[in-house]
Amino acid sequence: MLDLLGARRERRLELYRARLADRMAANRVALETLYQGGTLFSPQGTQMGRALLKARQLLQRATTLVDLLAGEGVVPPPRLPERIEEVYEELDTLFSRSDALSGRDEASVARLPRG
Repeated sequence: MLDLLGARRERRLELYRARLADRMAANRVALETLYQGGTLFSPQGTQMGRALLKARQLLQRATTLVDLLAGEGVVPPPRLPERIEEVYEELDTLFSRSDALSGRDEASVARLPRG
């Protein structure tokens, strides 16, 4: 017998993992570009560098939450559907804030279908 709810939850988690990996890679490339090009040492580059570092901190927090949902964190994963939704809402907020700091205009994870 197939567990459709479990499959949906797993798919949703994989979507968030993929988005997180994409954002982490883009953040790293942007920081490397600022540094290697020397732009980081200008006033505008310093401001952008700080924003990118703050975005990275938010993404690291998102990594912790994804690990929690996957059962890979230090704390046991949430079991109540309400608590699971709260974690996904926090993830959506972190992605939105990170996108704003990074200057991303792509579709947000907040617009992903709920599982």
